[in-house]
Amino acid sequence: MNSISILGCGWLGLETAKFCIEKKQKVNGSTTSTEKIEILEKEGIKPFHLELNEEKIKSANSNDFFQDFFETDICLINIPPPRENKEFYKTQMEFIKNHLLENKKVTKKVIFISSTSIYKDSTFPLSVSTIEESFENDVQNVEEANRKDIFEAENVFIEASKKTDLEVVILRAGGLMGGKRVAGKYFAGKKDLNTGHIPVNFIHRKDLINIISLVAEKISEDRLFNDTNTNSFEVFNAVCPIHPIRKKVYEKNAIEYNFESPTFSNDEQMIDYKIINSKKIQEKLGYEFIYPNPLYFPVES
Repeated sequence: MNSISILGCGWLGLETAKFCIEKKQKVNGSTTSTEKIEILEKEGIKPFHLELNEEKIKSANSNDFFQDFFETDICLINIPPPRENKEFYKTQMEFIKNHLLENKKVTKKVIFISSTSIYKDSTFPLSVSTIEESFENDVQNVEEANRKDIFEAENVFIEASKKTDLEVVILRAGGLMGGKRVAGKYFAGKKDLNTGHIPVNFIHRKDLINIISLVAEKISEDRLFNDTNTNSFEVFNAVCPIHPIRKKVYEKNAIEYNFESPTFSNDEQMIDYKIINSKKIQEKLGYEFIYPNPLYFPVES
C-alpha cells in the first residue's frame, strides 16, 4: 500500500495517519476543524476540511465536496454516529458510498471503523461457567442489532460490495483505550458500583492501528478477497481476547495513575453484559495482539 485516505483524523485517525507516514505512505486526512488543518500539515498529512453535515450533503456535488480526497489505494472511514439525529449516519455513509462508486478515479477499497455496540447485551448469572459470546455473524439483520444506526451504516457498504466492485472490511472495535484514555479514570471516586464483576471488551489503540495497517496491506494487495472468498466484504471483531472484570481493571488503573479507586458492591445480581469473541481476526488475519489483556495495558503519559 502506497497511500491511504483517512476520513476522520481524530483520536484514532490522527495516530493512524502518523503510523502510515512513518511507513512512508502518502496520507490524505480529513478534519471538521479548520484549526486542525495546520496540525495535519505539520505531520506530513495532506489536509482536507470536510464537514459531512446535512446542509453540505444536500447542497454539494460529491466530486466538488471530496475533490481528490479518495484518490488513494485505501479509504479508512473513521467517523462516529451523530449524537443527535442518529438516522443521519446512514445518509452520511450513502453519500460517501455513492461518490466511491460514481467516480472512476477513486479507490474501491474501504475499511470502516464500526463498534461492538452493535451487539445486544445478554443477561447471564455472572457465576455461570459457560457464557454466550458475540460473534461477527450474530447480527444479520436490523432486528438482531442493538444499534440500528450502526447496523444501517455498515450495511450501506456491505450491500454495495455485493453488487459492485467495492471491497469492504468492517472493524467492530471494542472500547478504545490508550494515551490519556484510561478506563478507571471515568469512575474515579465513584461509590458502590454494581458493575464490578462484568467483563470488559477493550482494545488498545496501538493494536487497532496495527490491525488497520494489516487489513490495508492485505486488501490493497488483493490477498483478502480472492477465488476462495465469494464475498467482497469481511467483518472482524477488534477486541482483546482476554476479558478481565471491571473491578480488577479499574482498581489497577487507580494504582498506576494515582487516582481514587471506585468502590464496588458485592451484589452479583443479574446484569446485562456481553463478551465479544475476536478469534476470527486472529485466525483469518494471523494477528497477534500486542496487548491481549486490558489489565496490562501500558502506563502512558
